[in-house]
Amino acid sequence: MKPVTHLLIIAFVCVMVSACQKRFLNPDGNLDGDAQNFINAAGITDVVQKTAINTFIIQLKDSLLWDKFRAIYPMIGGTQQSVKWNLKDPRDLDAAFRLTLYGTPTYSSTGVLFPTNADYADTHFYDSLLTYNDNSISYYSLTQNTVDGYDMGCIDYAYPFNEFTIYFSRDITEWFGYKSFALTPSSTRGLFMLSSTTNDVKRYENGVNTNSNGSAPSATFTNEPILLGIVAEAVSGGHRECALATIGSGLTDSQARAFYIMAQAYESSLGR
Repeated sequence: MKPVTHLLIIAFVCVMVSACQKRFLNPDGNLDGDAQNFINAAGITDVVQKTAINTFIIQLKDSLLWDKFRAIYPMIGGTQQSVKWNLKDPRDLDAAFRLTLYGTPTYSSTGVLFPTNADYADTHFYDSLLTYNDNSISYYSLTQNTVDGYDMGCIDYAYPFNEFTIYFSRDITEWFGYKSFALTPSSTRGLFMLSSTTNDVKRYENGVNTNSNGSAPSATFTNEPILLGIVAEAVSGGHRECALATIGSGLTDSQARAFYIMAQAYESSLGR
């Protein structure tokens, strides 16, 4: 190889490495546009938090999962003002699905805890906005407990309910016709998800398919908004700290696994 050609290759590699480092590690110098919009809205100033958001978005886009979600709540910043924003559309509007928080949730660097049944968040995202056979919701819990209660969803006393529990020994998760009884996972920490697709509705725990409806979802809606921390008219919420929540399109097994890996990397980058 001629010396000049060799030097050109080295120069090209250095430029590419430098660009990648800036893309992922230097948010102040080169933020993704969607990351910048969210950071501005949430008032994030911490470089570690900026980098975490920026990297998370880039990974979602690179894996073609970004467009799968209509609402992503990163639960970052440790204040009511910082956690309410939808990463996909950080405008201060109900129509942008920013959170309205009720009661006195506990805000910290690790997320948002809903300690009583009066503490919850309204996403303003009605289940009727979903496609019944192409949707998903997820909740990343940082709490290990065995509290029987609902963590996310619509309502407990109006068919088809569309409610989601991480742990409930006496009741069910029901989501567009999916029913799973006696949900008692050994760990209530991690990413829990429901995904409805044309032929099935599945429950995922940390990217692993743990329950399947085995039949097509039902074209029914409650016409109620999706809540975080509890569902309407429920006896109890799950009282599990939320570090991330999402609403979007249905995912395949491989997409659910990929999203879990990205969510886990996001949480780890924040030390939680």
